[in-house]
Amino acid sequence: MNKPSDYKTRTWYSAAKGDECYIAQVVQWPGIMAHGETREHAAREIQLALEGALDAAKTAGVAAPEPRLQHA
Repeated sequence: MNKPSDYKTRTWYSAAKGDECYIAQVVQWPGIMAHGETREHAAREIQLALEGALDAAKTAGVAAPEPRLQHA
């Protein structure tokens, strides 16, 4: 079973008026996003969101996208 830490995420700062926060997104599952006041907070929130999505997919019997981590 895939774990949240298996997935690659990207994080960026949105300076758009009203946003002004860090946004994190799962690369292989673009609909899963989270935000936070700091890069670290956004990183924690995206892991929680991904954990919930993986649990929901398992409960619904739906296959989650396969993680594609880049290895050095």
